[in-house]
Amino acid sequence: MSRANPLRNLLLGLRWNPNINADDFVISFTSRGSCCGVETVRGSAVEKVYLRGFEVRLGAKLVYVPFHRVVMVKNLATGETVYKK
Repeated sequence: MSRANPLRNLLLGLRWNPNINADDFVISFTSRGSCCGVETVRGSAVEKVYLRGFEVRLGAKLVYVPFHRVVMVKNLATGETVYKK
């Protein structure tokens, strides 16, 4: 029995669906290392999606982000917030 995780499914779509332009999306997540506590990356920065989180490319390094840290995913092309915690 598999459990549905809408955020995981969304990120897998950004990564692998050729009909979705990942650059149209931004992902905001809490980050202890940022000045304001929240970092935002483009959907195209998603490198790998795991069962409980994902990796994004921030400059020259890969950073693992657990799903529970994601605050929001927004489609910039339409202005729609597609995921909000």
